[in-house]
Amino acid sequence: MKLCILHIGFASTDITKRHLPSPLRFQNLLKPFLPKASWTTINCLEDGLPTEVDAYDGYLITGGKYSVFEDLDWQYSLFDFIKSLFNASKPLVGICYGHQAIAHALGGQVERSGKGWGVGVKQTSIVDQPSWLEHPLKVIDLLSMHQDQVSKIPVEAKCFLSDPFCQFAGYYIDNRILAIQQHPEFTPELCKDLIVGRKERIGDRYESAIKSLTTQHQGKIAGQWIANFFKEDT
Repeated sequence: MKLCILHIGFASTDITKRHLPSPLRFQNLLKPFLPKASWTTINCLEDGLPTEVDAYDGYLITGGKYSVFEDLDWQYSLFDFIKSLFNASKPLVGICYGHQAIAHALGGQVERSGKGWGVGVKQTSIVDQPSWLEHPLKVIDLLSMHQDQVSKIPVEAKCFLSDPFCQFAGYYIDNRILAIQQHPEFTPELCKDLIVGRKERIGDRYESAIKSLTTQHQGKIAGQWIANFFKEDT
């Protein structure tokens, strides 16, 4: 299986010195479940997107610091590529920014949340049971870091993760789309550094976000879901 990570942007210099880059974090999360997969990373801000959707068996769009409503040339190219992947029924996973970009490209809606930042470990209800979902859980605890969120999912999508702060925390479309707002690839240490670095912007949620990091996150379970999703098409 050949998988392509569509990497969105760069972390700050301080973050890159202390933590692995996003593509490597995703590979570390998924390799135990996909030991035979080969991985390619494309930086969406610098590299050209594949000319053929069949160049890879599946794609994953990472998180990033950007908003889908920013006027950026590389974003327009990415939105068009998302539509091409969807029309070709090519498996596509989106995490955080990727989750939002897919919704935006496929007719959903993304907004800057009036509730403020979603940060730290967030408990999210599992409200649907797609075929690739393992473990009989009612809720899952995942690390989170976002201001924007999906306020309307694409017409064909089904919501499978939801909580009072983020109604559409996860959605899917058959075996073509899997999108999650939270960060299963994060470590608590990375999340803490991001929270501390954004303390002024996060505001009154800062203390509760730091305290939430004492809760054990379940990113590996979500990693199993992603791997199962990719294997569905093989």
